[in-house]
Amino acid sequence: MMKSNEKVKKGLVFFRQDMDEKTKKRSIFWFFYFLICALATIWPIYLIANRIKPFVLGMPFSMFWVALWIVIIFIGTLTKYNQEYRR
Repeated sequence: MMKSNEKVKKGLVFFRQDMDEKTKKRSIFWFFYFLICALATIWPIYLIANRIKPFVLGMPFSMFWVALWIVIIFIGTLTKYNQEYRR
């Protein structure tokens, strides 16, 4: 139960108070990494790859584009997981 003299922070809190600068910078990097990966598969960035030819690995280019970004997201997720739970 909260005491009356404790103050409640209002608004968005992105980082805990006990986080060091290195962890904050790493978190910001991973946020933008996954944001770019997500945006690459939706409009308007997807318009770059919205075509059938050339065929890459037997797939139309648009299908290859999406598969490529799925692999990139997977590699980023594995890397982030290893960074978090390496200790």
